[in-house]
Amino acid sequence: MEANGGGGGLEDGGDHAPANGGGHGLADHALANGGDQAAAMEAGGAVGNGGLQVMVAPGGVVPAQQPDPDALYQVFLCFPAQEIARCRRVCRLWRDITSTEAFRREHQRHRYRTPMPLFFFQGPGPFRAVDIRDRVSRPVIRYSSHHEVLRIHGSCAGILLLSSGDRLYACNPCTRRWAHLPPLHVDHRIVGFYAERVSGNFECQVLYHDRQEPADCEYWIYDLGPAAAVRSIGRPGPEDEGEDDVNLDLVLANGIAPSYMIPPVYVLSCLHWPLRATRGNVNRGLLMFDAGQESFAFIPPPGNGTVVGDQLFEIDRHLAMAVLGVPSTVDIWVRSNMTELWSRRYSIRLPMYEINLNGGYHFTGRLAPGVFAVPHDDGNTSTLVQCPGILLQFDALGDVLQRYQLADYQTFLYRHAIQESLLLHPAILPMQDTDAVDGDPPFFRNQ
Repeated sequence: MEANGGGGGLEDGGDHAPANGGGHGLADHALANGGDQAAAMEAGGAVGNGGLQVMVAPGGVVPAQQPDPDALYQVFLCFPAQEIARCRRVCRLWRDITSTEAFRREHQRHRYRTPMPLFFFQGPGPFRAVDIRDRVSRPVIRYSSHHEVLRIHGSCAGILLLSSGDRLYACNPCTRRWAHLPPLHVDHRIVGFYAERVSGNFECQVLYHDRQEPADCEYWIYDLGPAAAVRSIGRPGPEDEGEDDVNLDLVLANGIAPSYMIPPVYVLSCLHWPLRATRGNVNRGLLMFDAGQESFAFIPPPGNGTVVGDQLFEIDRHLAMAVLGVPSTVDIWVRSNMTELWSRRYSIRLPMYEINLNGGYHFTGRLAPGVFAVPHDDGNTSTLVQCPGILLQFDALGDVLQRYQLADYQTFLYRHAIQESLLLHPAILPMQDTDAVDGDPPFFRNQ
């Protein structure tokens, strides 16, 4: 995924894409698309999210009679990470409440925090993402040079893996911490980025393969952190050899599509790729990489025969797949972790009349890139539909929840998702934005 843009991070105010409904309940204007909380604090009003508001006096001065610190603590747990960073500037009490490691960890585990799908607007400005839960768009990464090209290779534990030219970085946009990585993407293809929690801390790995002609790819794992270990794993498959294992080896030898094009979905310590992420595995199944065993395998797709549609995502720690039944219906299938069988959870109706009014979407027999299903905390699922110049969000009944549109931008739907995180990850991300030198890294330039 690549785009051009200019300067900031998630904790910055920034502008927000025009849209109807949703909103953060911010200050006097109650802007439906987020607005600028710093301006709200200066003007005086309510700063909050999802109906939770804290009153701020004009000029950003907190009234002498403050809420109970324990109550504030619970309120801040429900705030998005980028708003927490802004609240720290209000007063010492707010900074003290939200700056402890205990708060960072509890904020990460809080039920209100869910992965935020990064559906980017492609245009002259920064990376912008649609926050499905709050129905707003906001800047994620800003950078000042219009000649710079950033490409996202993956995200996990609140960390983005991205490249600029021949430079590769890991970065948390919320904490503005980052690290230089070896340029794995230059002579290899990065196909996965994932994290495991070990002894209370995250360990991040990059899965990649070399580019061999004729096809004879070998797979490698790079461990982020002080050790910075690199190891080859070859093309490991199941221990029991069979016909499928021969086909699996052929598929792996041909190589997996780079993750900036088709990112895998990480569910229960396994990476999963849709059917079209590899060559030669038609009707063989979805490709899976077990991060614990460090081996590949095929798993069958839902239904019988060839599956139309290939969007993979997670629902309640289960692998889920969206399948396009007819042009106006999306079926959601969920794979049981116990039985390893698929069951159809529900169907989503697409309002074709509304979609056609906005120019329709390019129907090619697959979901991507026109339609994307998004799970919610309450167990429901909404749908994003990409139309020319506008992104539409519908509920399961086909009613319009939100319209996302921005002048001079084009809607372009990407599959990356990031969980906003306040965790510092000092072993993985040792540097801060103040360590930037001469415009490197480009996403902290002129901050």
